[in-house]
Amino acid sequence: MKCFLTATSLGLLCLAGPHAFAQDKHAHAAHSHGVGSLELSVQAGKVSGSFEIPMESLLGHEHLPRTEAQKKAMANLQSALASADYFIALPAAAQCKQISLKASSSMFEGKKSEHSDLDIDFSFDCAQPAALTELRISLFSKHARLKSLKADMVGPKGQKSVTLTAKDPVLRF
Repeated sequence: MKCFLTATSLGLLCLAGPHAFAQDKHAHAAHSHGVGSLELSVQAGKVSGSFEIPMESLLGHEHLPRTEAQKKAMANLQSALASADYFIALPAAAQCKQISLKASSSMFEGKKSEHSDLDIDFSFDCAQPAALTELRISLFSKHARLKSLKADMVGPKGQKSVTLTAKDPVLRF
């Protein structure tokens, strides 16, 4: 996704949060195994964002589970996604509380698809916003097929775009 913002549109984007990014995300996102995306907004103690990750990067396949091992792996992934701790970690000092979390995939719904993705939307309220200095991506240590995440962020210091990897899984605000 290419994003060019003026000061006015950046202000509006900050108010809209990551859903301003997400509106046309699916229309323009390229599906590439091992590569996902993260769109993040950090404003006034609120952290919200969305991931889009190919299911192949998480399960090793994009088809509906066929074997017992594949079915178990998908069930384990679905269970793990109930808590945002599975995929991200915020500084403990920020005292963040998970407000919402929604993980969806056509595979979870039993729908066949040539290219299945996992879409995750999340939000937190943080009691100590001054301690919000970074976000660590926990998924890299759990899913070796996930090689990188392109992260687009709007925060207190402005807008930035970085690529995160297993070697450097920390998005610094």
